[in-house]
This record gives sequence, C-alpha cells and structure tokens, in this order.
Amino acid sequence: MVQFLDVYDKLPASAPVGHPHIVADFDEETNKDNLRLADGIATFLYRFKPSVLDDFLNMSIPSVEVIRHEESGSTYDMCGFMRNAEFVDLQLSFGIKEDGSWVPLSGFCEPFYPTGPGKAEMLHEFGKDFAALIMYHELWDESTAKKIVTIIG
Repeated sequence: MVQFLDVYDKLPASAPVGHPHIVADFDEETNKDNLRLADGIATFLYRFKPSVLDDFLNMSIPSVEVIRHEESGSTYDMCGFMRNAEFVDLQLSFGIKEDGSWVPLSGFCEPFYPTGPGKAEMLHEFGKDFAALIMYHELWDESTAKKIVTIIG
C-alpha cells in the first residue's frame, strides 16, 4: 500500500482515501490500491514548491495553474484549478467537497470517454494511473523539465 507522510499540517496522513495526502516512497512494486489523483496532485505541488500547495489550498485565491514544459517541446497542464468552477482538470474533472475529499465528475482518456454505471470507478482508475506516473517519474523535479511555470491568480 502507498504510505503517506505527516509533513504538511493541512493534509494529515491519517485522512481517509479520497482526501489528498503527501506520498512517501514510491516505486513500480508499490501497491496502488489506496492511491488517488488527489494524492498525486498534492504530492506534486508539495515536492515542487510547498508554497504552491499553500496557494492551491487557499480558498481566497481564485485560481492556481502549474504547467510543465518538456525539452521535447511538449507541454503538460499538470494542475489547473479554478475556485469559482471548483474543478481540477488533468483530462479529469474532480469536484472538491467541503470536507476536502475529491469526487470524480467527468474525464477523458484516449480512447475512452467513460459514461454510465462504473464511470466513477473508471475515473478513479485513470486518476490513480496519472498519480502513479507523477510519483514514478518525479515530475516535480525541475531538473528533468525545460521549465515549470506557476500561474497564481
């Protein structure tokens, strides 16, 4: 199982699954059953710059966006958040409830566009896979990117 750290007061390791956590060590052998998109995003932001995670969690800031530019020319919108729309968009949209838990709203993952029964579970699986990619490739590491840009506003 994925282990969580108690290194950030606002995101305790003891919070239930579905709430964001800071992920401890992670490798290909790690059982991902309790990993969620919220964990990947929180860990990415914390390990990139804890101040950006502070901004992301600050309800008075209207928007936070983090864009990763690769040497290859590819650009990835790692985290887009609009307070007024209350969604995180990583080709997946999750609502953030008052209690801090994340619930799937919609998503797209080529070639799938999940609908109907099982949609929430499929979106959680897509989110888990993306979170694992973030952890495995340590995408917060600026030395492996051309540039990571943060837009707060």
